[in-house]
Amino acid sequence: MNQFLRKISFRYLFKRGTKTLSSQTLLTASGVGVGTAVLIVVLSVMNGFENELQKRILGVIPHITLEKSGGFESLEQVAADIEKNNSVLKVAPYLASQVVINNRNNSKGIVLKGTDYQNEISIIPDNMLIGSLMSLEDGAAIILGDSLAYELNVAVGDSVNLLNIDQTNPLIGVPRVVAFKIVGLFSVGSEVDQMYGLVSADSFNKLIRPKNGAGIEVRVKNVLEAKSIGRSLITQIDTDEYIKLNSWDQSYGGLFRAVQLEKVMVSLLMSLILLVAVLSLLMSVNNLIKNNEKEIAILRTMGYSRWDIQSIFMQLIVTIGLVGIFLGNLLGILVALNITEFLNFLSQIFNISMLDVYYLDYFPSIVNADQILWINLVTFILLLIFGFIPSNKAANTNPVNIVNKS
Repeated sequence: MNQFLRKISFRYLFKRGTKTLSSQTLLTASGVGVGTAVLIVVLSVMNGFENELQKRILGVIPHITLEKSGGFESLEQVAADIEKNNSVLKVAPYLASQVVINNRNNSKGIVLKGTDYQNEISIIPDNMLIGSLMSLEDGAAIILGDSLAYELNVAVGDSVNLLNIDQTNPLIGVPRVVAFKIVGLFSVGSEVDQMYGLVSADSFNKLIRPKNGAGIEVRVKNVLEAKSIGRSLITQIDTDEYIKLNSWDQSYGGLFRAVQLEKVMVSLLMSLILLVAVLSLLMSVNNLIKNNEKEIAILRTMGYSRWDIQSIFMQLIVTIGLVGIFLGNLLGILVALNITEFLNFLSQIFNISMLDVYYLDYFPSIVNADQILWINLVTFILLLIFGFIPSNKAANTNPVNIVNKS
């Protein structure tokens, strides 16, 4: 494309006879920019919520648990061997069972975990509202999630009853009821707060009497590969007996798959905004071609090929599109990194609250460079694909027909 044709292409960006950008150029570039920015912001917020959900749920429940019939003969040695694996973050003894917690007329099934301050590898110790895990050593003591305590209408210092049936013979077993004093409350900001209780390992063994003893709880670096990591860990254990493997995705996999699906669907819906912006750009270029048919006809009679004519308008489309993408990146990243402040500003203007329905008092946002790269690439490809239509129309302009119209 020679210098003369390039000047013609850039001239269409401005008002005729001036050096001021035309309203058509500003609006179409802004449209592409807004569409790009919306996609970046939406994906960043979805990334943030997905990360918070993962951290607040998978930060509490075990990524992997290993249990062996009759218990591990040397639990400490097995745990030490597992911890040497490069995919493993932390290892601890694991004691957990489902029980019924009761306070007067309020009863609920919960997950009861036997633990202590030294062996607790979840995020619960860092999210205590009242008390600490060290208080569990004071006899029949229990720590509850704050939502569970609210549902049971109890507070620190109150007592609750835990009910369990002897696991050795559940058909004829008599429910065992033991009173525990609440010594602490925790809150991780997820549904775990509604269904989790902690007691000391000694209290757990007295109440539950697990026939297989303690299992092994493992936290891994890549939670998405937890099950495959668990299988590889089993092969490390020197035993011919069956080892039961449980991973987080067996209980919460459906939730995270739903979040992933929602993320894809929301992204596709928001992509329609970008598609409309691209189509608006092409309609504007199409009108520009109609208004400049005589100039196109003159260029054809001067000997310029169809490709030369087509390149003029393809360059115009790409230039406006790239400017829009650049502005969209700036706006999208700026808003995504300050989304909480931005929404608080809107809340003050319209006198509404956007955070009351969430378990967070802020909007988490994670800007992913790979996602931004894909958004830019897809937008550019759309510009090239749809841009071919009006530019091809301009290239096929017949100068004879234009002259006859005149």
